[in-house]
Amino acid sequence: MKQARTAVRLLLLAFVVAVLMAGCTSTDTGRDSDIREAPGGAVDLPGPLPQGVAFREPPKGAITAPDFTVDLLDGTPVTADELWDDRPLVMVFTASWCDSCADVHREVAEVVDGHDGAIVLLGVIREDDVEGAREYAQDLELGTPIAVGDESVWLHYAADEPPLVVLIAAGGKVLRGWPGGIDADDLAGQLEKLYEKPAVEDQ
Repeated sequence: MKQARTAVRLLLLAFVVAVLMAGCTSTDTGRDSDIREAPGGAVDLPGPLPQGVAFREPPKGAITAPDFTVDLLDGTPVTADELWDDRPLVMVFTASWCDSCADVHREVAEVVDGHDGAIVLLGVIREDDVEGAREYAQDLELGTPIAVGDESVWLHYAADEPPLVVLIAAGGKVLRGWPGGIDADDLAGQLEKLYEKPAVEDQ
C-alpha cells in the first residue's frame, strides 16, 4: 500500500510539473512572437531585390561606409553590409525625444516606400533610447526597421545629434549626408540618380 501511495504521489507531482511547464512555454512563446512582430523589428526588413533593378556604380573616390552590427528593436541582429549588399541604404539617425526627427523620418520613409523595396531604410537610435523608440516606432507605423546603435556607430557617421540622413550606395560607399534632414523632393531626386535605368519606365 505504501508503495502504491508513493507511486500515485509521484504521478501527481509529474502531472503538476508538466502542466506548469506547458503554461510557461505557452506564455513565453506568445511574448516572443509579440516581440518579433513589434514595429521596427525583423518583420519590417525588406524582401528580395525586385527583378530587373540595377544600380549605377558609385563615384570614384567615394569612401567606404563603416560596417556595423546592430540589434533591431525586437532584438534581431543585423549587419549593415547585408542591407547595402545589393541595394542602396538610407539611414536616419533619430531619437524619440527629438521634436523634428519624427517628421524627417516619416518624409524619408514615404520617399523610400515609393521604390517598392529597391532601397532600404534603416532608422538608428541610441542605446539609452530603446524604450522610447519602441513607442516612437509604434506611433509612426513606418513599416521599416529601426536599430539600436552604440556610440561607435554614431561616431563613425559623424552623427553628433539627430536627425541625420545618410545615403549609402549599393555595395557600401557613402554618397552623402544631410544633418538636420533633407527635403523629400531633393531625396527623391538623389535616389533616382542611383538607378542604372529609370525606376519607372514610360509605358
